[in-house]
Amino acid sequence: MRLFEILILLALLPPLLWPIFSRNRPKWLALFPLLGVLFMVLHLLVEEYRWQMFPAYGLTAVFLLLTIRWRTTTPARLAWVGGVLGLLAWLVAVALPVAMPVPRLPDATGPYAVGTFTAYLVDNSRQETYTEDPNDNRELMVQVWYPAANRDGEPAQYMPDLDVAGPVIAEQFDLPAFLLNHINLTKLDVWRDVPSADNGAPFPVIVFSHGLTGIRMQNTVMVRELVSHGYIVAAIDHSYANALTIFPDGRVFVYDPSRIFPSGESNPTEGNPLVQVWANDIAFLLDEMAVWDEEAGHVLNGSFNLNQIGIFGHSTGGGATMEFCLQDARCQAGVGLDSWLLPVSADLLAQEVKQPFMFIGTPSWLGPENRALGNRLFNDLGQDGYNLLLANTAHYDFTDLPLLTPLSPQLGLSGSINSTYSLEIQNEYLLAFFNQYLKGEPSSLLLTEPSPYPELTIVRNLRP
Repeated sequence: MRLFEILILLALLPPLLWPIFSRNRPKWLALFPLLGVLFMVLHLLVEEYRWQMFPAYGLTAVFLLLTIRWRTTTPARLAWVGGVLGLLAWLVAVALPVAMPVPRLPDATGPYAVGTFTAYLVDNSRQETYTEDPNDNRELMVQVWYPAANRDGEPAQYMPDLDVAGPVIAEQFDLPAFLLNHINLTKLDVWRDVPSADNGAPFPVIVFSHGLTGIRMQNTVMVRELVSHGYIVAAIDHSYANALTIFPDGRVFVYDPSRIFPSGESNPTEGNPLVQVWANDIAFLLDEMAVWDEEAGHVLNGSFNLNQIGIFGHSTGGGATMEFCLQDARCQAGVGLDSWLLPVSADLLAQEVKQPFMFIGTPSWLGPENRALGNRLFNDLGQDGYNLLLANTAHYDFTDLPLLTPLSPQLGLSGSINSTYSLEIQNEYLLAFFNQYLKGEPSSLLLTEPSPYPELTIVRNLRP
């Protein structure tokens, strides 16, 4: 909870408790509802309102009205009943903001400020296969984060177009449509359209691919950490298979499983064309980055080191990472977060993975068949490999989602592991891996045995 939210609730407590223990109310007790109003005004001005505080707002208004009609004595039974009912209402007013706090993301640990921009791209060389019009070309929304020269810009929001996106995301998890309305109160320490940093440029490039029905900003914690240490990171909204895409002209496309899986269920056979499309999205984005690097006036002109490229992805995005790295030599290192590998093309799976690769995931790794394939790929790697199994995690623990509410384990959205702690572990190993294999900075963490984290099991496959 935020400062003024706590103060509002504390100001309500004395006038609620007093009638339970005494029928006489001193006049000074009327100061507390007035303080509550003051704190509420400051809260609305400084912190902004959120729906979880509505019961607290209502209680504050009720006590303000009671203050106007203040009585020094009240019949004992009436005072006691009113006090108990008010206390129950206060407990509800506390429970909501505690259960659904404004998310607080772990601080990035690197020296760079983080800038960001979004771009709308059209690949005129590719026909869109997931729309009905044969004349459609592949359209993408992309977000790029980069080391920034300063923080003198407009603060970025976690989820742009929240009024449209929030209800769609909530519906995916069978949650009330309004549940995520407060998400953009999150402080990101990310700044829009600020100048890029000169010191350290050009920077290695990393591309992130989300999972099926995911969104480009779902791993913002990881992205910020990488960028703060001197990487340019770009995330693609893979149109029609993400939760939703909002194009600049106002068109909105919400995930429709029948577009991707005509059989009605997600399966590797129908998922294979999807990971091919996503791998081609990654390739196209890298082509566009090469154009931006040469484009006079572009915020990242001259900032890309396209000889040092890493790819990482979650779930289906992990499969797309493997699909891309198996066929495009621009991939210098890859990371899969609880990757769904079964859709990857069979002819590519028959080849040796030529890049260093790290898998991070749950011990179950999306089931026996997927786990067996992942273990085979890991054992057959042509370069160094790391397989990290994080105990007490679930599939979405490898995204930001569990940070949105401490109730995520009860909602089935995460395992029992502390979500902030889990992401700090993942960030540490993700950064160490890319530092070693993109920047050439050896990391002792990757070789430390046993892991400094008891929840983490590491299997290594190191090549001479």
